[in-house]
Amino acid sequence: MGAHSQAHHEKVKITIECTLDERTYIKMLAAKAHLDLSEFILSYLRSDFPQERKPNKETMEAIQELREGRGIKCESIDDFWEKMGMSPNA
Repeated sequence: MGAHSQAHHEKVKITIECTLDERTYIKMLAAKAHLDLSEFILSYLRSDFPQERKPNKETMEAIQELREGRGIKCESIDDFWEKMGMSPNA
């Protein structure tokens, strides 16, 4: 959980097709930002990448509880609502 294989961080190459003028313009923008082409393009895309989220303390405790065989087991969603003492229509 949360651990990534070595291959996850391995660099790969991609090809972007554009005109010579577009390439020149992109290279100029990257140079102006003091970035290489890869970092320049990725800087625009990274905000849309899924972020690795670590579970909070409560979630980690619940995971540990399940690993130890404790907790409430439900056979269905209706069973869950019943064991939680809640109405699914509330």
